[in-house]
Amino acid sequence: ILALSNSTWVGICIDRWTTKVDFAARLAQAEAEAEATNDTTDAANPLIRGDFWYRKFCTEERDALRSTISREELHNSTFSIKLWFQSKFHPEMKRIKGVVASGLDGSSLSDDMHFDMPNSTILGMPESYGRAPFFLDDAGGSSVSCINIRTSHPLFSLRVFRRKDWGWEFRSQGYVVRSVDRTSSCTEQLWKDYASSLIIEK
Repeated sequence: ILALSNSTWVGICIDRWTTKVDFAARLAQAEAEAEATNDTTDAANPLIRGDFWYRKFCTEERDALRSTISREELHNSTFSIKLWFQSKFHPEMKRIKGVVASGLDGSSLSDDMHFDMPNSTILGMPESYGRAPFFLDDAGGSSVSCINIRTSHPLFSLRVFRRKDWGWEFRSQGYVVRSVDRTSSCTEQLWKDYASSLIIEK
């Protein structure tokens, strides 16, 4: 590892980040930072731990372990939201005899959900939800582990989780929210790892 060149670490970073959320943006930012630091040498170097691409790889790996989302990320990200199960507030969802209808089976309530931090309101939701207010449990800090939302329906809390693809997921008993890759216009793959329905045991 210590004898690897910067160009080798570029390839390692690309291979690692390809399957992660915002791959293109992540790589573009890293390339811009590398150019700004003038740390693009291709020579093998026994002090590689001080070179840019090795350090960038380690930085991204450490960041992926973070279990709280920053206020800036929350404000700048776009989210897709679905129901876990069919709701009386959404009668248009299909019903299947003997099956608990899953909200994950149908379309998202919104694929353009945004948290407007300055106004503490959620944008991009269906008209019935309006501009729902939210508040955070971070006590004014820089990171968030729980988002509390008040809608025309009862108050609910979204717990923050980090996905394996380095995206974000917020879960409550009724809703699940996932961050959308900024470089992709398709959200179908976003939900593929969730089961489409749950069978009732009688």
